[in-house]
Amino acid sequence: MTGKLQLPEPLHALLGGIEFSALSNFYGAPGTGKTNICLLISIECIKNGGKVVYIDTEGGFSPDRLSQLTGNVDDAMKKINLIEPKNFKEQGDVIRGLDKKEADLIVLDSAAALYRLEYADPEKEILEANRELSRQMSILSSLAREKGIPVVVTSHTYKNWDTDRHEIVGGDSVKYWSKVLVFLERTGKMSERNATVIKHRSLPEGKTVRFVITQDGIKPASGFKLF
Repeated sequence: MTGKLQLPEPLHALLGGIEFSALSNFYGAPGTGKTNICLLISIECIKNGGKVVYIDTEGGFSPDRLSQLTGNVDDAMKKINLIEPKNFKEQGDVIRGLDKKEADLIVLDSAAALYRLEYADPEKEILEANRELSRQMSILSSLAREKGIPVVVTSHTYKNWDTDRHEIVGGDSVKYWSKVLVFLERTGKMSERNATVIKHRSLPEGKTVRFVITQDGIKPASGFKLF
């Protein structure tokens, strides 16, 4: 596969697809659509004849949801190598072994869940946890370039009370290695979300669209417009 993986509207209008040879990061609070987007990208890869390595660190992968989106979960699961690390060390071991796995798409949903558990443990070294997260992101970025495939990562956020902004858990290391950053947030309307380009190699920052999470996936919010 070459080029870009297609996205359902309105995300296709926003990004033009998921880039190969790059790490794309969708970040936001819980329930903002991150896992739905990962599943939809995985399905698109499979439709194009590809295989997916899907690393689920927080139990968000749902065969029932996959069935809603594809209609044939058994066939889809034959093309998805689902890996579920239980701690941050296992996550690192999985990522370091990805070069030996056949994949046309790598998904890490999420990079931050097990990291946050490590970070919150007073017995652990915070600086070492930060360095390890940076190493993992570096490996994923290198794999994207070396294999010529898209790598999609999701990240959590926290509220910076000094700036009143939502920041990525993991900070600068996550931002640095992510060539595409898209911020997802609730709009206040039921099932409606906002997606904003924060960083992109070829698109202007600040572009935004609103979408609605549906049983079939996502669709443009009423009065769809690219801002």
